Amino acid sequence: MIEIENPNRVKKTMKKVSQLDDVVSAKPQLSRREREEIDKAKAKAHYQKQHAAGKTDEARADLARLSIIRKQREDAAAKRAAEQAEKDAAAKAKADAKEK
Repeated sequence: MIEIENPNRVKKTMKKVSQLDDVVSAKPQLSRREREEIDKAKAKAHYQKQHAAGKTDEARADLARLSIIRKQREDAAAKRAAEQAEKDAAAKAKADAKEK
C-alpha cells in the first residue's frame, strides 16, 4: 500500500494549557486599513483639540474674524443708542415746544 499525505488534512495536535493562555492573551493584529482608520481618528481628535485651544492657523483666522465682527457690532450698537438718544431728545424738545 502506498502512503500518500493529503496536504489539506489538518493534523490535530495536543496543546497544553500554558500554550492556550499565550494564544488567548496575544493581541490581535490589526489590518493596515484598521490601523490607518485609528491613526486618522487620532489625528482628527488632536486637530480638534488644537483648534479648540486656538493653536491652529484656521483657529487664529476664525478668532480674528470674530473679533472684527464683535467690534463692528459694538460700533453699530453705540450708533443705534446715539441715534435713539437724539430721537428722544428731538421728541422731548418737540413736546416742550407744543406745551409752551
